[in-house]
Amino acid sequence: MHEPGWDETVRRIARSGDPDRALAAAFAPREARLDLLTLCAFNVELARIAEQVSEPGLGEIRLQWWREAVERARQGETAGHPVADALGLTLRRHALPPDRVAGLIDARQFDIATKIMPDVRALEIYLQDTAGAMFVLAATCCGAQSPGLDRAATEAGFAYGLTGLMRALPVHAVHGRVYLPEDALRSHGSSPAAVLAGSASEGLRAYLGALRNKARGAYEEARRHVAKLDQPARAAFLPLSLVDPYLAALEALGRRGGDPLREIADINPLRRLWRMASWRP
Repeated sequence: MHEPGWDETVRRIARSGDPDRALAAAFAPREARLDLLTLCAFNVELARIAEQVSEPGLGEIRLQWWREAVERARQGETAGHPVADALGLTLRRHALPPDRVAGLIDARQFDIATKIMPDVRALEIYLQDTAGAMFVLAATCCGAQSPGLDRAATEAGFAYGLTGLMRALPVHAVHGRVYLPEDALRSHGSSPAAVLAGSASEGLRAYLGALRNKARGAYEEARRHVAKLDQPARAAFLPLSLVDPYLAALEALGRRGGDPLREIADINPLRRLWRMASWRP
């Protein structure tokens, strides 16, 4: 049982920080919904660290606090933090894989310290350890037994995570972070410095077009793998349903000459709801 107040705090953090995953949780099996919201709130807390600290060292202290809180939570100890304590119940109830949880925390070191993605391979690893891990953990909470889960999560994490990074370019730039690989930017005549300066060159626009194609390819591949999973596992991949409409919104932004470094491509909330309610892998 959760302590009084935990549930509402977890729901509030999840819905305010990651409304898409929070909405997807509402379509999951009833017994898994609060665990999915807890995972979502945990991820939101980690992601917010980079915006809340002024120095990398302070961010590392917070990440270390979460590492220790997770270890204590696995042993049944409480930390006095609603999300950490709710996470403890989820960890123990579903025996969530420790390496995936630890990787989710460790990946946020990029957000607080490195801030400039060096190359394509580093981006792939980051997406696997963040968005990909979230799919694996969510599927585990839903009772997944499928052997193909890791491959489906890798493709889904790339598609969903990359789409999200492209949408969030303006927000990340404000905080001095560039998730587009430096080597690819330079090969297209741009650079992290240009992105941070708000310079949306033709080269950058062309590269974003190529990334949208990669994201769409990963989305189709993810759908193929998700369709082979058992029903509990498939329920955890519902956020993937928004990749296609978000990519369409990004493409529409490009066609009308919008600025990808100043405008966030979005979709109608009713369409978002309809997409989740009707999507099938």
